[in-house]
Amino acid sequence: MKKFTFTFVFLIVLLAIVSFINSNSEIDGYEGHYSVVFDSKVPVDPAGGYTSTPQQMAEFAWKEFAALNWPAATSTVPKSSGFKRGMPDTSAKLGTTGSGGTVVWETFAHRVELYPGRKSYTMPIPDLPAIEDAPTNYEYGLSATVVTPVGVDTALFNNLDEASEITLADMYYTPMVAPNTVEASLLYEAKANNVIYNYVKDNKYQNALPRSEAAANTAKKITNKPFTTPLFELPNGSIEMKATWRRYHEGVDNLADFHHTKAIWYSGKATGTLMLQNDIFLLIGLHIIHKTPSFQTFTFATFEHVSNEKNGFQFVNTHAGVDSTTIPGRKIPEAGVVKAIRQFPIPDGSNGSFNLVALNQQMQKQLKAQFGTDIVWANYELIGIQGQVANNPTAEVPPQTFFLSNFATETNNTLQYFQGGLSGAAANIVDPNKATVFKLKDRSNTIFESFTAGGCVACHGAQAQVGGYDFSVISETGNSFKPEPPEDYPAGPVVNQDPTGYPIPQKSDH
Repeated sequence: MKKFTFTFVFLIVLLAIVSFINSNSEIDGYEGHYSVVFDSKVPVDPAGGYTSTPQQMAEFAWKEFAALNWPAATSTVPKSSGFKRGMPDTSAKLGTTGSGGTVVWETFAHRVELYPGRKSYTMPIPDLPAIEDAPTNYEYGLSATVVTPVGVDTALFNNLDEASEITLADMYYTPMVAPNTVEASLLYEAKANNVIYNYVKDNKYQNALPRSEAAANTAKKITNKPFTTPLFELPNGSIEMKATWRRYHEGVDNLADFHHTKAIWYSGKATGTLMLQNDIFLLIGLHIIHKTPSFQTFTFATFEHVSNEKNGFQFVNTHAGVDSTTIPGRKIPEAGVVKAIRQFPIPDGSNGSFNLVALNQQMQKQLKAQFGTDIVWANYELIGIQGQVANNPTAEVPPQTFFLSNFATETNNTLQYFQGGLSGAAANIVDPNKATVFKLKDRSNTIFESFTAGGCVACHGAQAQVGGYDFSVISETGNSFKPEPPEDYPAGPVVNQDPTGYPIPQKSDH
């Protein structure tokens, strides 16, 4: 009888433990059972390589997100930045430095540190210093006149020198909009990790001439033409980051709910003298662009703060009203101030696609369980990740993944429905029939095939890979950066964004 009682009690306890584990590891529509291990190591590749499932791709993105947002390692080297740039503090846990602590990706090289501006038209760019202990250095050279007021910090890691969505739209945070002010403007920055920095440094590609010569050779290679060396081909492990920030809304925002920082921004007019400023900013969007052994065309993961849609955005198309004669029948970008909508919601599994909403809830829950309920990174969500390249949405690449965009970073219709390249007057109309992404047709040979891809991969293909710069827009633009001051919020009525996007005519062979 005693043996029976003991066995019965043991079984009851075992069932209770299993029930507790399941209740804490399963969410309707996703049964991942905490399959992701969050640590300070950036994953090398998705678990299934190029044929990874949507779940494997999403879990890879979340692992990247955790590792790149790990507390940054500090440095005691005199005159350094105070951090071992690009390196995690492996003795710390995620989030232990608080919602305002410096994280790994913030210490990466800013685009203007990787490709400084020229101080002289005839002199080459000096050799780049070793990145690990280097202080920040934002040298725009001849491209801009910047005045620094007394007391303004010029050594901050976050240098927000972009004030538009690749010059196509100016973005505003709705709760702060008011006529004739820049307070509501969203600001952006781009960075590159140590792998890219050292590749550029070792090949002296911080100079435009050798870099452009190598890129020209690469452009021939990917279009299956005879080519020579050197080539501009970034190594595996190369990572670029694009961050989107908005100003801290004092008295409204809770700083503990956002990763936040004191950052640099620039006031003034684009055609005149700029003034360097400091303010507190909140992180609301983050792109992770990662070259892996399986994805030589990079993976493109994008995250947002969970409050973005609730708070809302408005935008102004910078080339609104310009018609396209090259693609008849295409709607022109809306004029005026436009209230933004997300054209492709995060997949919830309702149409048979992978349930990313449920996986996000699972990952947020796991972050809280592993690192504490106040972990700020549980306030962010994965919008999607691109890997496999396709010409049009398919079963493997559904529309939301094919047209992947960040609601705060690529918002107007041109960017939410980006495919192929840009065409038409002022380059504000997308061209879905322009092949701008090239990848190996068979990984065992050197024959490349072209794609009219969409979303992030297509944009980086159109801006960079076509010219031989391996999807790196900052490498294609390098040495010509200029701080972009935000525009005043415009007065006038607000219209709703066109919910249908552009009609996208396709060639019959696509």
